[in-house]
Parts: sequence; C-alpha cells; structure tokens
Amino acid sequence: MKTKFLLGVIGAGNMATAIVKGALKTLKASDIIVSDRDTEKLQEMKNNGVCTTSDNTEVSLNCKYLLFAVKPQVAPLVFDEIKGKINAETVISIMAGISVDTLKKSLGDEFGFVRVMPNTPAMIQKGMSALSFSEKVTDKEFVINLFNSLGKTVVLSESDFDAVTSVSGSGPAYVYSFIKAMIDGGMDGGLDFETAKTLTLQTIVGACGMVENSNDDIQTLIDKVCSKGGTTIEAVNSFIADDLNGVIRKGMAKCKARSKELSNGK
Repeated sequence: MKTKFLLGVIGAGNMATAIVKGALKTLKASDIIVSDRDTEKLQEMKNNGVCTTSDNTEVSLNCKYLLFAVKPQVAPLVFDEIKGKINAETVISIMAGISVDTLKKSLGDEFGFVRVMPNTPAMIQKGMSALSFSEKVTDKEFVINLFNSLGKTVVLSESDFDAVTSVSGSGPAYVYSFIKAMIDGGMDGGLDFETAKTLTLQTIVGACGMVENSNDDIQTLIDKVCSKGGTTIEAVNSFIADDLNGVIRKGMAKCKARSKELSNGK
C-alpha cells in the first residue's frame, strides 16, 4: 500500500530527535512524520520542518518505515493503540529490552522487524548502533544508512544484544567515569579543571585514533608508552595491582546480566 511518508517515528525524545536529524541528511523533511503526546518535545521536530502529530495512529497508517522510540514501559499502551492499524512494511525499534519476538506477538508477524541498540553519542552523530533484522525485512540498506547517519553500525544476531548493551549501549558511562577520574587526578596534581579537561579529552581522542589506525595491538601500544623505570609504568602497574581490567569486566558482566533480565521481563 502506498504511504504518505517514508519514515514515521513514534516518540520525540532525545534519541528520536537525533535519528530525525540524521535522516534529514538524505531525506526531505516532507518524508518524515513524528508523533508524541508532549507538544514541547514536538517543537524541535517542527523546527526541523518535519510533520508532527499527537496521534500515533496517524503515523502508523501513513509510513513505510515505522520506528518506535518510546520508553519500554510505555510500549504496551502504544502497541494496543495501533495494533491492526499499521501500513508499514518494516517496524524498527530502539526500545531497550523489547525483543523482536515481543514485537511480533504485540503487533503481528506480517512485518519485517529491525531491533536496534544505539547509544547516546548518536545525538552528536558519533553513535554506535547494533542492528538485528528479522527474515521479512526486504530493504536493509535503508535502515543501515539511517543509523550510519548517526555514527557507525554493525549487523548482529539479536542473541548478541545483551553483550552489545554491556559494551556500546552502556559504554559511554564507563568512558565518562574514566574521563572524570583522569580530570580529578589532574586537579589533584595542581591543574585547574579546564586545563585537566582539555588534556584528558584530547589524550583520549588521540588514543582512540591510535587504536583505530595502528597496526599494533593494544598491549603493544601500552608497552610503547611505558618505559622501564619511567613514569607511565608506575600508573599502569598500579592499575594492574588494583585489577582495573577485572573491575571493568566484572561491571560489564553485571550489565549484561541485567540486560538479559529485562529482556525476560524481570
């Protein structure tokens, strides 16, 4: 069935706004419709020129690709509201903890489904999104391009999503924690906040670039900064003694376990 809009988005929060801004790199504003009951949230969408409405059914009936960007606890109410009123070919969900199987049971299995796990740096087009496609998705390229506009994508099995959550989904918080510790450490050494922040952020950006572009493995890169009897080795040996690697991996394992619980409705 021919639809009026190419992309319909239910929900107008931060991530939905990021997705729409990314989509506008290749789509016309007239190709997009967004719904939300909160008129203030819709205002930024209006500012970007896209069509807005408070009626979720208006979106579900009039788009080729229907994207859910609501909080998981709100999802059942939205599903009940629009079930049987969907003309989309493909349903996309960025809702954490809601499996494709749940989407099929809630909306019907006649659609192609895509589950996506993005992360918050998508809001500045530096995101990392994992995508999982059901067997009925006919145009994967559209969805991949949509989320590539927000950063980078990987296509995985949905069974990997709990691990994805523990790495990229929740990962920004880990990195922020390390950044804060480095800034605090710089201030402990006598630097002012802005100087410590500048030094820390550029160091992390540069280190990421080295990992991405060097032919050396990460341990070799660590070793190249450390000199026997020098300064760096003192910090690195302290990290090893305190099992920094183990602390991080333990936290990630707990994150993955909680993701699995949420996926099972706990």
